[in-house]
Amino acid sequence: MTSSITDYIVIGGGTAGCVVAARLAESGASVTIIEAGHHVVGDERVDIPGNFGKTLGDEVLDWRFETVAQPGLGGRKVPLPRGKALGGTSVINSMTWGRASKEEYDEISDTLGNGKDWRWDDLLPHFKASETVIAPESQAWATEHGATFNPAFHGSSGPLRRGFVPWLGESHVPFFRALNNLGVPTNSDSCDGNNVGVFTLATSIDPQTSKRNSSAAAYYRPHSDKIHLVDGAHVNKVLLGSRNEGKNSSKSDTIIATGVQYERNGRIEVLHAGKEIVICSGAYETPKILELSGVGDSKRLEQLGVEPLVHLPGVGENLQDHLLVPLSFELNPGIVTGDMLLDPDFAAKELELYHKTGKGQYASIHSAFSLLPTIAIMPADRAKRILDVAIEGIEAGSYSDSTLRRGQDVLYDMQKRWYAEPKHGSLEFMHVPQFCALQSSTPKPMTPYLSILSLAMHPFSRGYVHASSSDPKRHPTIDPGYLKNHADLQLMMAAVRFAAHLARTEPLAPMIVAQTDPTPAVLNDDAALEDYIKRNLETAHHPIGTASMMPREYGGVVGPDLKVYGVANLRIADASVLPIQLSSHPQATLYAVGEKAASMILRDQPLIEKSRL
Repeated sequence: MTSSITDYIVIGGGTAGCVVAARLAESGASVTIIEAGHHVVGDERVDIPGNFGKTLGDEVLDWRFETVAQPGLGGRKVPLPRGKALGGTSVINSMTWGRASKEEYDEISDTLGNGKDWRWDDLLPHFKASETVIAPESQAWATEHGATFNPAFHGSSGPLRRGFVPWLGESHVPFFRALNNLGVPTNSDSCDGNNVGVFTLATSIDPQTSKRNSSAAAYYRPHSDKIHLVDGAHVNKVLLGSRNEGKNSSKSDTIIATGVQYERNGRIEVLHAGKEIVICSGAYETPKILELSGVGDSKRLEQLGVEPLVHLPGVGENLQDHLLVPLSFELNPGIVTGDMLLDPDFAAKELELYHKTGKGQYASIHSAFSLLPTIAIMPADRAKRILDVAIEGIEAGSYSDSTLRRGQDVLYDMQKRWYAEPKHGSLEFMHVPQFCALQSSTPKPMTPYLSILSLAMHPFSRGYVHASSSDPKRHPTIDPGYLKNHADLQLMMAAVRFAAHLARTEPLAPMIVAQTDPTPAVLNDDAALEDYIKRNLETAHHPIGTASMMPREYGGVVGPDLKVYGVANLRIADASVLPIQLSSHPQATLYAVGEKAASMILRDQPLIEKSRL
């Protein structure tokens, strides 16, 4: 076993991990990323946006996690793709980029006792620091397609260059107009703190290169000469010890993180940290690493054969995910959609167009979204009945642990307020110009389709992630508890029916030949629709909450400084710290978390150095 030392260790070079490492390296400190995957360069499945999906399930680039059998889904096990490469899931995701509402960030700070550090006004500079947003070449095209933004709320000099895609599909504008005809306003910039309405998102695709812009490309590569990368390395645990170890220390002394033990090429190695260790391994791996390091619920750790060092019962609890159910519609012949890429001749011409001009379908990804409050899709009395069902489910599934129960109550109070708020987005509808209901039926060959994906942004069901054994190489046990709270099923039924109603609205309706999945007969039968949702519900790939940033007495795992309670120099900077689901896809927020974490570490460093004198 060999060992060495560096100032900072970043465990997991994912979306936020590369951000943290790059910003710390800019300070002149020595930084090492320990990454299970590898640095992927020149893989067209990754670089070309239109190839999204080809890496999902890949044995090299995807962790290929899976849920335990889900009772709410008829016993199905659901695949949970996560990026296993430098850049993490930013290397395999759909490149969607959005922000939650100002009120959500503010409430996470105010209601959960996280001070002012995580309010909208404090986070906005970190959002902006991560990005350079590039406007479309044609202002007329941008206005027609809703591809607009307010420069005051966006970065112009950040590492990640991004913009609007060149191909949106013939149903993009009719999707907007149909929602407008249902009373939904067009939102000219959904990233300005108000994200309700219908809008076109600027993605994490670089308009200059027409390639995916991951955190590896934007943050790591420009600083690769300053960052030591240990790739192909599987972390076993964080090494914890007493600050006064060797000096009559006891377990009551402050615990510090001294280093990381990992396995690489069949050898066990140790890397020591001179300053801090930051875990950026995501909502599934981070709680497992904590537990195998002796941080978590003491009884659970003892059952694993791990010595408990810090009792934090919230580790691995509070797992939340956005829920997604697809609807697909057959379109009139001759409409060009993503389905045409299944024709080798068409695909070859599109790929040639992409390589020559950076345009076309291969340069693009779906970009039209609508975020709506619950009362926009159902009568108020129906929404109230669903909330009553949710409350019953919450009470039935409450934690027996008083600490976890206290935090659960606070989070659910927030969520119930958001659910009832007439200006808060709780349901999302995504426009995807191709067939997506792959678990329901088989599309007709060479036939154009439109899919509308319905998402619950604040589901009431909760789950957990825990180490499945003391073997670090074994995947954690993941139980999201999909549809455990029956209100989520009722909410998804209402969302699916609204999406179908949207498709029957002018000017979208004339484009549609037939509603294929679910069929009208299924849509109009409660039992059949419930069955459709249980068979077709997917993860939206947005797990959060398993190392929540909340007070310790609420079951929190980290404080507002992102430090793990009970450990002086161990922080977490990834989706696991988000205590409650946001009304947005999380990528932009995670870049801001990485920026914020690095700034706090550098801000605190003089205090840490002084304490060691």
